[in-house]
Amino acid sequence: MKTRNEIYQGEGAKLLRFITTYHTLKYDQVLQLFSRHEQSIKSLITSLIKQGRIIYDKEHDLLCDSQQSAENPDYAIITCFWVLLDFKKGIVYHTSGEFPIKLNFFSQDEQYEIIYIGEEQEALINHVMESIPSNGSKRLIVLESENQAAKITIDDVAAYCLVNESGAVSYYMRK
Repeated sequence: MKTRNEIYQGEGAKLLRFITTYHTLKYDQVLQLFSRHEQSIKSLITSLIKQGRIIYDKEHDLLCDSQQSAENPDYAIITCFWVLLDFKKGIVYHTSGEFPIKLNFFSQDEQYEIIYIGEEQEALINHVMESIPSNGSKRLIVLESENQAAKITIDDVAAYCLVNESGAVSYYMRK
Protein backbone atom coordinates (compact mmCIF):
# COMPACT_ATOMS: atom_id res chain seq x y z
CA MET A 1 0.00 0.00 0.00
CA LYS A 2 1.34 3.42 -0.97
CA THR A 3 1.63 6.26 1.51
CA ARG A 4 -0.05 9.59 0.83
CA ASN A 5 3.39 11.12 0.10
CA GLU A 6 4.15 8.43 -2.48
CA ILE A 7 0.77 8.96 -4.15
CA TYR A 8 1.21 12.74 -4.39
CA GLN A 9 5.00 12.57 -4.97
CA GLY A 10 5.75 15.45 -2.59
CA GLU A 11 3.27 17.72 -4.36
CA GLY A 12 1.44 18.43 -1.09
CA ALA A 13 4.50 20.19 0.32
CA LYS A 14 4.93 22.17 -2.91
CA LEU A 15 1.26 23.12 -2.96
CA LEU A 16 1.35 24.33 0.64
CA ARG A 17 4.57 26.27 -0.03
CA PHE A 18 2.98 28.05 -3.00
CA ILE A 19 -0.19 28.96 -1.13
CA THR A 20 1.65 30.14 1.98
CA THR A 21 4.17 32.09 -0.13
CA TYR A 22 1.54 33.95 -2.16
CA HIS A 23 -1.28 33.75 0.44
CA THR A 24 -4.08 33.74 -2.16
CA LEU A 25 -4.24 32.16 -5.61
CA LYS A 26 -7.02 31.32 -8.02
CA TYR A 27 -7.97 27.64 -8.00
CA ASP A 28 -7.19 27.48 -11.73
CA GLN A 29 -3.72 28.99 -11.18
CA VAL A 30 -2.86 26.20 -8.76
CA LEU A 31 -4.09 23.59 -11.22
CA GLN A 32 -1.89 25.11 -13.93
CA LEU A 33 1.16 24.81 -11.67
CA PHE A 34 0.55 21.06 -11.49
CA SER A 35 -0.97 20.52 -14.93
CA ARG A 36 0.49 17.02 -15.39
CA HIS A 37 -1.31 15.71 -12.30
CA GLU A 38 -4.56 17.70 -12.32
CA GLN A 39 -6.83 14.99 -10.88
CA SER A 40 -4.50 14.11 -8.02
CA ILE A 41 -3.99 17.81 -7.22
CA LYS A 42 -7.76 18.34 -7.10
CA SER A 43 -7.98 15.47 -4.59
CA LEU A 44 -5.07 16.88 -2.61
CA ILE A 45 -6.68 20.35 -2.51
CA THR A 46 -9.96 18.83 -1.29
CA SER A 47 -8.07 16.94 1.42
CA LEU A 48 -6.17 20.05 2.58
CA ILE A 49 -9.41 22.04 2.71
CA LYS A 50 -11.08 19.32 4.84
CA GLN A 51 -8.05 19.31 7.16
CA GLY A 52 -8.33 23.08 7.54
CA ARG A 53 -4.79 23.63 6.21
CA ILE A 54 -6.05 25.86 3.38
CA ILE A 55 -9.26 27.81 2.84
CA TYR A 56 -11.35 27.72 -0.32
CA ASP A 57 -13.45 30.78 -1.11
CA LYS A 58 -16.01 29.31 -3.53
CA GLU A 59 -17.55 32.67 -4.36
CA HIS A 60 -14.27 34.05 -5.73
CA ASP A 61 -12.66 30.68 -6.58
CA LEU A 62 -9.66 31.42 -4.34
CA LEU A 63 -7.36 29.15 -2.37
CA CYS A 64 -6.01 30.95 0.71
CA ASP A 65 -3.57 30.24 3.51
CA SER A 66 -5.57 32.04 6.22
CA GLN A 67 -8.91 33.63 6.98
CA GLN A 68 -7.26 37.06 6.73
CA SER A 69 -6.07 36.29 3.18
CA ALA A 70 -9.55 35.07 2.29
CA GLU A 71 -11.11 38.29 3.61
CA ASN A 72 -8.53 40.61 1.97
CA PRO A 73 -7.11 38.88 -1.10
CA ASP A 74 -4.18 40.57 -2.83
CA TYR A 75 -5.52 40.79 -6.38
CA ALA A 76 -2.22 42.34 -7.52
CA ILE A 77 -0.41 39.09 -6.61
CA ILE A 78 -3.10 37.06 -8.36
CA THR A 79 -2.76 39.23 -11.48
CA CYS A 80 1.05 38.98 -11.44
CA PHE A 81 0.82 35.23 -10.97
CA TRP A 82 -0.87 34.94 -14.37
CA VAL A 83 2.28 36.49 -15.86
CA LEU A 84 4.45 34.02 -13.95
CA LEU A 85 2.42 31.12 -15.35
CA ASP A 86 3.27 32.26 -18.89
CA PHE A 87 6.92 31.46 -18.09
CA LYS A 88 6.12 28.18 -16.28
CA LYS A 89 8.07 25.86 -18.57
CA GLY A 90 11.34 27.72 -18.13
CA ILE A 91 11.10 28.62 -14.45
CA VAL A 92 13.76 27.23 -12.15
CA TYR A 93 12.53 28.96 -8.96
CA HIS A 94 9.90 31.55 -8.00
CA THR A 95 8.90 33.39 -4.85
CA SER A 96 7.11 36.51 -3.61
CA GLY A 97 8.92 39.85 -3.55
CA GLU A 98 9.09 42.91 -1.35
CA PHE A 99 7.09 46.03 -2.15
CA PRO A 100 6.76 47.12 -4.88
CA ILE A 101 8.05 43.91 -6.48
CA LYS A 102 5.28 41.33 -6.25
CA LEU A 103 7.09 38.25 -7.60
CA ASN A 104 10.65 37.15 -8.38
CA PHE A 105 11.57 34.23 -10.58
CA PHE A 106 14.57 32.66 -12.24
CA SER A 107 14.39 31.22 -15.73
CA GLN A 108 17.54 29.48 -17.03
CA ASP A 109 20.21 32.24 -16.86
CA GLU A 110 17.81 35.13 -16.34
CA GLN A 111 16.25 36.76 -13.31
CA TYR A 112 12.88 38.52 -13.46
CA GLU A 113 10.89 40.83 -11.23
CA ILE A 114 7.15 41.28 -11.69
CA ILE A 115 5.89 44.67 -10.54
CA TYR A 116 2.21 45.61 -10.36
CA ILE A 117 1.27 49.28 -10.81
CA GLY A 118 -2.32 50.25 -10.13
CA GLU A 119 -3.98 53.33 -11.59
CA GLU A 120 -2.64 56.54 -10.01
CA GLN A 121 0.29 54.66 -8.38
CA GLU A 122 2.78 55.40 -11.15
CA ALA A 123 4.60 58.26 -9.36
CA LEU A 124 4.85 56.32 -6.09
CA ILE A 125 6.22 53.18 -7.73
CA ASN A 126 8.63 55.18 -9.93
CA HIS A 127 9.98 56.91 -6.82
CA VAL A 128 10.40 53.68 -4.83
CA MET A 129 12.02 51.86 -7.76
CA GLU A 130 14.66 54.61 -8.12
CA SER A 131 16.29 53.24 -4.97
CA ILE A 132 16.09 49.56 -5.99
CA PRO A 133 18.84 48.59 -8.45
CA SER A 134 17.86 45.90 -10.95
CA ASN A 135 21.12 43.95 -10.49
CA GLY A 136 20.57 42.48 -13.93
CA SER A 137 16.93 41.53 -13.36
CA LYS A 138 14.50 41.96 -16.19
CA ARG A 139 11.41 43.78 -15.04
CA LEU A 140 7.90 42.88 -16.15
CA ILE A 141 5.51 45.71 -15.35
CA VAL A 142 1.87 44.75 -14.92
CA LEU A 143 -0.47 47.67 -15.57
CA GLU A 144 -4.21 48.19 -15.28
CA SER A 145 -4.34 50.15 -18.55
CA GLU A 146 -2.01 50.63 -21.49
CA ASN A 147 -1.89 54.42 -21.11
CA GLN A 148 -0.04 54.04 -17.77
CA ALA A 149 3.15 52.99 -19.60
CA ALA A 150 3.89 56.59 -20.64
CA LYS A 151 4.08 57.51 -16.94
CA ILE A 152 6.62 54.81 -16.00
CA THR A 153 10.33 55.71 -15.56
CA ILE A 154 11.59 52.37 -14.20
CA ASP A 155 14.90 51.01 -15.56
CA ASP A 156 15.41 47.60 -17.22
CA VAL A 157 11.78 47.03 -18.24
CA ALA A 158 11.59 43.89 -20.40
CA ALA A 159 7.88 44.34 -21.15
CA TYR A 160 4.65 45.91 -20.01
CA CYS A 161 1.79 43.51 -19.37
CA LEU A 162 -1.97 43.70 -19.29
CA VAL A 163 -3.92 40.80 -17.79
CA ASN A 164 -7.59 40.26 -18.55
CA GLU A 165 -10.10 38.72 -16.13
CA SER A 166 -9.62 35.20 -17.49
CA GLY A 167 -5.85 35.42 -16.94
CA ALA A 168 -4.73 35.98 -20.54
CA VAL A 169 -1.62 38.17 -20.65
CA SER A 170 -0.77 40.70 -23.37
CA TYR A 171 2.82 41.95 -23.61
CA TYR A 172 4.07 45.09 -25.28
CA MET A 173 6.91 47.61 -25.22
CA ARG A 174 6.57 51.36 -24.86
CA LYS A 175 7.30 53.26 -28.08
